Amino acid sequence: MALAHDPNGIDPDALALEIVYSQGDGIETLPVAKGPFPDTENMQFLGQIAPEAMGALPIPGAFAETTAKGILNDIWGWTSPAGEEYALVGNTGGMAVVRVTDPGNPEFLGSLESQAPGDIGNLWGDVGVFGNYAYFTSEIAGSEIEVVDLSVLDGLEPAPSSDTVLPAPTSRFSTGGYMGAHNIQVNEETGFAYVAGVHLEDGAANNACGADEPARFNTLIYDLNTDPTNPDVAACLDNIGEHDFYPIVYDGPDERFQGREIVFVFDGRDRTLPAGERIGGFTEIWDATDKDNIDVLARFRTPGMVFSHQGWTTEEQDFLFINDELDELVNAGWSFTDFFAQPVDDPTNKPATGTYIIDVRELDNPVFVERFEHDTVSIDHNFIVKDDKLYQANYTSGTRVLQIERDEAGMVSLSEFGHMDTEPRLQKNILNLNQEDKFGTAFLGQWGIFPLFDSGTIVASDRNNGLIVMRLSDAPCKGIKCSK
Repeated sequence: MALAHDPNGIDPDALALEIVYSQGDGIETLPVAKGPFPDTENMQFLGQIAPEAMGALPIPGAFAETTAKGILNDIWGWTSPAGEEYALVGNTGGMAVVRVTDPGNPEFLGSLESQAPGDIGNLWGDVGVFGNYAYFTSEIAGSEIEVVDLSVLDGLEPAPSSDTVLPAPTSRFSTGGYMGAHNIQVNEETGFAYVAGVHLEDGAANNACGADEPARFNTLIYDLNTDPTNPDVAACLDNIGEHDFYPIVYDGPDERFQGREIVFVFDGRDRTLPAGERIGGFTEIWDATDKDNIDVLARFRTPGMVFSHQGWTTEEQDFLFINDELDELVNAGWSFTDFFAQPVDDPTNKPATGTYIIDVRELDNPVFVERFEHDTVSIDHNFIVKDDKLYQANYTSGTRVLQIERDEAGMVSLSEFGHMDTEPRLQKNILNLNQEDKFGTAFLGQWGIFPLFDSGTIVASDRNNGLIVMRLSDAPCKGIKCSK
């Protein structure tokens, strides 16, 4: 595997984490950092489960040391009809299920077994939910989408050991030539699953796109309404949808599209230009109501963006927030990033974490508002909007909660509201330390977050410190006393 110190050998289709993660600085091998955490504001720590206690497994070879305890990836949540709340936690051993109804006493119930234990593709996992079913994807080459019937969870007791296989009905499907993917997002209102970064089987007769030699990154859309355990392919789109989607039933201010299925597409990097000339990835807005005739309403680059990674709208669906997994690295002058975008001429010593705000009050005319800069120096990863707050999982600075504010004209801005740094052992200026020797450090910490439970419980996946269970504090507070 080509790594950061060998930029000429980097695979052009590699994901950023694949390039860098095998180079750590020892933080990964230390014991799990346990909460409550000292760098906390306006949040309360409730509970935690370590990766290895949820079935996470090491990956041999170049990743053996940095994954010795097993590591987590993405996370989602599900609430049963009876009101029980569950965290669905992707990790290097599969997908763990944890009951968090009592957030101070999270209960591990078991996990799916990886389809290929020890495979590098286990570094990436993602979960979507439709009704009583969970759908789990990974980057394992030749894998299938796993389906879990969640309806049995309320009757399960806590697992007796960390290697307990989840005692729930499961199945798999690979319809349309699916052979692994980076991400899945399910529109729970319409029952369509949008799968990003799909590897397709070679041969026109073997994949739904009809491509003899499929591109590295493709999109499959499944209709979960037909048969949730073996769904039909609603559409296959070749060479689009590298990274993530946010599908909604539109109820925003653009009256032309109200009631239609609108999809925000985060297409990662610009893959059409040679290394050294790339200037950032595209974001698209689709009207995907008719899966046979998807209408691209807008395709745009955002100023300063390197990698269109993931996003979410305000509750009013009038402004779009986008995160970029690589712009902080480019601004810090990291040497490998010219493969993703042209590095800046004068890198700063303090590349502030940024969140991009886009005015989408006219869906076919998105307008860049600003790059909001946080009081952190870390790479931002996944986030979700709930009510008037944006909940972020940022690698080395943990959970960050941003307040969504509006002025008299209706324009949106952000301000910092609260945070909990769940990996306090990492330096705040990590993007400027050991750039060649310790690249992987910048990708430690939190990967995903889920704040959508009605109870107010928040769950996050910290790669090396496990499942973190939190909530917003009842009154303003700082430090460990927030959790007392």
